[in-house]
Amino acid sequence: MNAMKMSPCHTSGKLIALSLSILLGMAAVAQETDPKANYVIQGIWNPTLADAQKIDLRPQAIDTILPEIPVRYDVLPAKAETPAKVDSIAAAKLTVLSPQQKLYKGYVKAGFGLYTTPLGELYYDQARSRENGFGLHVKHMSSNGGLDDVGPSDYSINSIHGFYKHFLPNHEVGGRIMYDRRRVNYYGYASNDSIDDVIDNAVAPPDDALKQFYNDIGFQGRIRSLFADSTKIAHDVGIEVHSYSNYSESRETNMRVTADLGMQDGREIYGGTILIDNNAYRGMLDGDLGDFRQNGTLLGLMPHVSLRDKDYLIKVGVGMYLDALGESTFHFFPQAYLSYSLFGNILVPYAGIDGARQRNSFRSLTTENPFLTGAPSLSNTSKLYDIYGGMRGSFSNNLGFDLRVSKSRLKDMPLFVNVGRSPFGDRMGVIYDKVDILDLSGELTYSLPGSLRLNGRVDVYTYDVRVQDEPWNLPPYKVALGATYDLRQKLILKTEFLFMGPRKGLRYPYTEGQQNVDAVAPTTHDLDGFLDLYVGVEYRYTKRLSLFVDMSNLSASKYERWYQYPVQRGLFIGGATYAF
Repeated sequence: MNAMKMSPCHTSGKLIALSLSILLGMAAVAQETDPKANYVIQGIWNPTLADAQKIDLRPQAIDTILPEIPVRYDVLPAKAETPAKVDSIAAAKLTVLSPQQKLYKGYVKAGFGLYTTPLGELYYDQARSRENGFGLHVKHMSSNGGLDDVGPSDYSINSIHGFYKHFLPNHEVGGRIMYDRRRVNYYGYASNDSIDDVIDNAVAPPDDALKQFYNDIGFQGRIRSLFADSTKIAHDVGIEVHSYSNYSESRETNMRVTADLGMQDGREIYGGTILIDNNAYRGMLDGDLGDFRQNGTLLGLMPHVSLRDKDYLIKVGVGMYLDALGESTFHFFPQAYLSYSLFGNILVPYAGIDGARQRNSFRSLTTENPFLTGAPSLSNTSKLYDIYGGMRGSFSNNLGFDLRVSKSRLKDMPLFVNVGRSPFGDRMGVIYDKVDILDLSGELTYSLPGSLRLNGRVDVYTYDVRVQDEPWNLPPYKVALGATYDLRQKLILKTEFLFMGPRKGLRYPYTEGQQNVDAVAPTTHDLDGFLDLYVGVEYRYTKRLSLFVDMSNLSASKYERWYQYPVQRGLFIGGATYAF
């Protein structure tokens, strides 16, 4: 057998590998035993590789429906640290009011003043009730006049009023009875007349030559709806009847029926007024001149429609009247109104046109001027038009104003003139004329609830008369101011200021057997402007008892509101009031 030959390089490699293995094995054994020991290992080395642990990353299919993952809400506890701080609070006064203040059923007022002027007044009411209410008011005031250089100027005012009202589920029904009696004297006379001289000469004046009484007996009835639903036809129906007479035996019976209807449909309001006014008048002439009668019925229908929004109001209507005083006449008047709110009602400009047929009755004329003759003639007035516009508003919750200009034309407007009755003084008569009036006015109000209230108004008039030379006894301007101050409900101060400009008066001479005003030698007279200042003071001693002082015409001017009829100077009345 032939021996294999090996190259020196191959043999040396095997020897190196064998030597490394022996050294590694000896090092391993030496670590477990004595490191200084020497080991000799003989054998054949067979190295092997261990299996690797591999991760299986083969793809897997995932379903399209993902599983629901539960949601967790965790609340983290947190505590706010609020440092304690003490503030000083000013002391406050607490006023506790009862839900309903106590009401007294009765109230009496009594006083006495200059010129032998007694004053008495009584109020008595039911107080609170959910079903009905009633009350009574009685008043008396009289005076001996106290005017020098004129005839007897004493006067008296008496009245008794009683009312009752009842509340139904959807209506209020009520009524009122009235009795008024007023006495005046015809104390005006011309400068060349003298009542005293006539009396000294034993010439007794007739009973009705120097005095006049007016008696008024009246009744009012009313039924008013109280619907909560605005779509229903709301109505307010009233009737008023007056039997009016004077010492001269002139008499008038007037019945007036009115019905106000209205219904709301969204922003639109439909309504109207129906008027029935019947008047029967019999005037008794002086002496044996007999009497005359003026009877007539005034019918009126005033429909209208309104559109109201947040900022504006539009109202359009007409006034239609049938007047049967004397001959029957028909009257038609346009009526319209427009207003617009700016800046939340701070400024409200407005404009409109109005017209109406107005009754002049024996009662209305003598109420305005009680020195009329015993049987004045009657004629109704037509307000042909009244075109007006202005601006009202408020600068604050306490201050308000209204500026207005109007141009109107009135046909058969009553004007008062003097009718001489020598030697027993003047009476006044009424004449009718067409008058155009331009009125520039301004009004201002200021109030502090519970303490102060101020109001003022200025009117400047321009007249244009058709037949007469002047608008007799009508002022060219008028200023009115008023104020009330309440000091802690203990002391109450009131004042009123009235200034009226100069006027023109007309006097017709009296001719025996002539009653009505005519154009026989009339004379014109100038009436000066006047200032009338009123001051009232009331001191409430308790809630039930108070003391008062009223002072009128503090300027002590003997001015004339009507020609030949001056007023009292400086009237002073003091007294007390008591509630029970």
